[in-house]
Amino acid sequence: MVLCQRARRQLVYTTLGRTMKKKRLLTDRTNGLEDELMTKMSLQMQQEIDAEVLRSMFKKLGWHEIVLAPMTAETGAAIDDWVKENTKGRSHWTHGLVWMFEEDRDAMWFKLKWLS
Repeated sequence: MVLCQRARRQLVYTTLGRTMKKKRLLTDRTNGLEDELMTKMSLQMQQEIDAEVLRSMFKKLGWHEIVLAPMTAETGAAIDDWVKENTKGRSHWTHGLVWMFEEDRDAMWFKLKWLS
């Protein structure tokens, strides 16, 4: 009877040890995922803040802001190509759906083409 109780205790400790190791491994993986997610989120936040600072700076310098509606990837690529081919001043900046142009003429043609 004593041997059986020892064997049971040993089995319980071994099982608990494995369970603890599994929990530790899951916790380690979860922490790694949390760290990765936090890194991605902080990088995205940093980029958004930088874009907002640049946007306000360009506005103060007299640049013209145009905010587009959401679009397909094909339309976005077409806009990029059009801007490269048709802007005279070559001074433009974009972040997401926000476009900014230094030249009045470039902003006007862009609005006529893509906001109509």
